[in-house]
Amino acid sequence: MKYPIVIQIFSQIRENGYVYVDKTDFIYQLVGRGSIYFLSRPRRFGKSLTVNMLQHYYDILAKDKFEALFSDLYIGKHPTRDRNSYLVLYLN
Repeated sequence: MKYPIVIQIFSQIRENGYVYVDKTDFIYQLVGRGSIYFLSRPRRFGKSLTVNMLQHYYDILAKDKFEALFSDLYIGKHPTRDRNSYLVLYLN
């Protein structure tokens, strides 16, 4: 098993076979609740990876990678209507 130490790019983790703890069910919670979110967590707790995962889920330019990245995850089996339907501007 390979662990993704300091890797914050969702597609790199999924495509290279690193261990990924499925947190995609949180997309349903985000969609079902309010419209403003504040991710407050300590350092090194996956904030950047979570935002990058959301980028790959919602970005229309990542539509061709959806099955490869999400097929065996919760959100791949229960996609929302908004998957891969927005142009996403990712600022780091």
